[in-house]
Amino acid sequence: MSTSPALKAVFRIVFILLNNLFSIPTYLLWMVILRPLLINHPDLYNRIEGIGYSWLLHLVAAWTWTGGYALAESGDDVSDLVGSRCLVISNHQSTADVPMLMYLLTHESKPSLARNVYWIMDVMFKYTNFGWVSSVHGDFYVRQGRDTRESQMNELRAHLQRVYIPRGRTWILLFPEGGFFHKRKESSQAYAKKHGYPALEHVTLPRVGAFQTILKTLLPASSPTPVKNCVPEEANHCGDVDSVRLKKEQHLEWIIDITIAYPGGKPLDLVNIVFGNREPCQTVIHLRRYRAEDVSLGEDGLLEWIYTRWAEKDQLLAHYYRTGQFPDSPATEGIDDQRRNGKPRMLPLKARWYLLINALFMLSTCLHLYVLYSIVSAIYGLFSLL
Repeated sequence: MSTSPALKAVFRIVFILLNNLFSIPTYLLWMVILRPLLINHPDLYNRIEGIGYSWLLHLVAAWTWTGGYALAESGDDVSDLVGSRCLVISNHQSTADVPMLMYLLTHESKPSLARNVYWIMDVMFKYTNFGWVSSVHGDFYVRQGRDTRESQMNELRAHLQRVYIPRGRTWILLFPEGGFFHKRKESSQAYAKKHGYPALEHVTLPRVGAFQTILKTLLPASSPTPVKNCVPEEANHCGDVDSVRLKKEQHLEWIIDITIAYPGGKPLDLVNIVFGNREPCQTVIHLRRYRAEDVSLGEDGLLEWIYTRWAEKDQLLAHYYRTGQFPDSPATEGIDDQRRNGKPRMLPLKARWYLLINALFMLSTCLHLYVLYSIVSAIYGLFSLL
């Protein structure tokens, strides 16, 4: 007998709420307890924090998977780039994009990747429950608006040098469009018409500020730039960044271009994932890889490069929505025959691993509650003797 949609929705919301209650607080508490390690053993602290962070991303991926929303990937093989410094750029359609990328990052084909990712996201995310986790992990929040654009890029440059590099992060995840497709389509097409760019139907023109800042900060051809108008936050954002010189292994190596395609061009959203109120379906993520050093750092060359990628995305999505699969990809280093011809590779998740992570978080929560109860009992006992 099939479960009714209402009962399924109630079960899932209770399950996800409990997931949040017994995982996020215990993660945050461990990070507070272990904070002294940052003084003499920062690498150990960052490794432990990264493991806990990756477990939380696994839980989010499990929410998607258990809702019946499968993921497949096609295009270039990037499994050999797990330990490389990469800038990942993606189209942005809905609130489901982040959980889908978390699903991709935590798959067994990319071991240990999730612990070392670095997100660049809208500042509104900071005020969610997972925003606390991202703040501890060292992700960067962007405030939209012309008035803050220069100061935000200065802060991003400093943050890369003070957080991304010292903590050994690898993949930087960025949504260059700066907003959801359905919200920006009209203004993007108006801008394209005014400036002579092609009107895109399935993506919006990307904003290049953060993209340019990352390349100019992390590519060897660039030199450090003074940070102006920077607002200090725990000494991580500001400082004498003129003195920062990157080692060879700290340079950005690759740009991974991701195109997220939802079935029928109808994106999932976070409500669908939480309540499971949409029919099971498969989302496909198409990947292309480019050497970062091949991108021109000049403003015109950089703009042409990323606008070309977005025009290609528009064509890719048009083909996918019309045929149900991505077109053939040209030969690229690190791509096998099956994944060159557009056939997606399914990314199943292992239930036993997610059960283990849930069990570990629950045990940790019980431990913290027991310690808290013992402390409160001891204090109560002490005062009762007075």
